[in-house]
Amino acid sequence: MHGLFKPVAVTAGAVCMLLGPSMAPAGSAAVPHPVRAGAGLWNEGGNTPITRLYTPPTGTSIASPGRNTLYACRGGTLTRPDRPWIDAHGVIDVLKRPFVSGTMHWRARLRVTTTGTVRHFKGNGLPDHFTGHFPVRKGTPAYKYYAEIPAHGYPNAAAIPIKAWNLDVTVPRNPSVSAKPTCIDQLTTGMALAGGTFHLEVATDAQDRPVDPNAALPLDRCWGHPYETQYHYHGPSQTCFGKASKGPAHARTRHSPLVGYAIDGFGIYGPRGEDGKVVRNKDLDVCHGHTHAIMWDGHKVVMYHYHLNGEYPYSIGCFRGKPVTVPGSGHGWRHR
Repeated sequence: MHGLFKPVAVTAGAVCMLLGPSMAPAGSAAVPHPVRAGAGLWNEGGNTPITRLYTPPTGTSIASPGRNTLYACRGGTLTRPDRPWIDAHGVIDVLKRPFVSGTMHWRARLRVTTTGTVRHFKGNGLPDHFTGHFPVRKGTPAYKYYAEIPAHGYPNAAAIPIKAWNLDVTVPRNPSVSAKPTCIDQLTTGMALAGGTFHLEVATDAQDRPVDPNAALPLDRCWGHPYETQYHYHGPSQTCFGKASKGPAHARTRHSPLVGYAIDGFGIYGPRGEDGKVVRNKDLDVCHGHTHAIMWDGHKVVMYHYHLNGEYPYSIGCFRGKPVTVPGSGHGWRHR
């Protein structure tokens, strides 16, 4: 229904071409009917999708590696925004947070090729699933939160649309763990097999303060929105990745599937670990990953990898390998 797919391991010299829905041309909307809350969310075996996130308190440093935070090269401290969906303990109730409404379908293109040493991503940056309507429409619950944020070249952040862009990234096929974590110095942290990209989990509010974007802003039902017209994901965005709206019944006892690759070459997986249980930050290192046996290019290997989950920074907190530069990604954390 939403152009979802199951990730496929790519062998040396092979090509994986992922084509999204063709219901509407890239950049145009198709809104046949309103979307119900939770409709079409892939929930890995019938479990309830992650609906509670844990965001850090004001004053949390992002200047060094650590659990429950991230390591940004620019440094700084986070401010917890005052939002009706965040309680006094920093728990984000996702069901109380407005979604960016609407249904837009995209002509997504992503080509993944491998050699013996590298993995190359070439695409248009568009997702193979529906998104909310961007620009955010006036009168919708999400609008006022975007409209209060300045955006270069637009009246405000609510006016930013989604557009295709030249996604062209090459990462190591078999990355190595570095002795020390590397800080994040650009916005793009990884490529999703669904066609969009993962971004740094820091944005700026109307006062130019660093904030958790999941806490500060409504996202669409696939945990995404555009930055400078580039659609990207925040938080446990695996909800819209997968071939069907529900995973198999045994998924609750298995490791989550591969959903993308970090820009250092390591894999990004959904929220379930070896025993099928949702991983907590205490199970992961300061970069939000760990090492055990996983499926990698069709083979079972013991290897480092990242996880998505519901505790900040939700995805990549720093890099365990050597990150590459993503052309057009931008640097720092300014989500405008």
